[in-house]
Amino acid sequence: MKKYFKIFGWICLGIFIQFKFNALYGIVFLENLNFHDRSYIVKMKTLPAKGSVSILSVDTIVHHSLGADYFANVYIPEQYKVLNKKPYTKAESISGYKAYLMNMKRKYRDVLDHADLIITPDIKSANIPALPILVLFENFDQVLHKDQTYLISTQDKMTQVEGPPEIEAKYEQKWGM
Repeated sequence: MKKYFKIFGWICLGIFIQFKFNALYGIVFLENLNFHDRSYIVKMKTLPAKGSVSILSVDTIVHHSLGADYFANVYIPEQYKVLNKKPYTKAESISGYKAYLMNMKRKYRDVLDHADLIITPDIKSANIPALPILVLFENFDQVLHKDQTYLISTQDKMTQVEGPPEIEAKYEQKWGM
């Protein structure tokens, strides 16, 4: 029986060393890997402001994530100008869009961020047809999820976002994702 406890002890020691002596993080990692699906959640809405300026409130969440190396980029159509944030030039360029980096931070089981983007139509036209807003979730190796559910449009100098209050996509957990 002592032999089995020694083996079990060495396995536990290996797990603690692998997770830098942070037992809680190691337990959460193994639980997320074995029992939970990974979810990508996007929440978006517009808040009115003065004139043709609007505030685009964006939440990006990776629920039950396995690591902290998740990145999210929000792609706004070029017909709109974001006043409070500079475009992120290191992101993958998509024709007709400007990328803005979300500052994703780990919070227990999730990696998340919230941003309020002050937007205004860049062209003098009073009407801009509905165009999709793209949200790309990535890690160091690949694009993990791409969402283009939300549509942004301007009618009579009023900018609005169309779409459900929350979008969620679920994937099975895998190593390296």
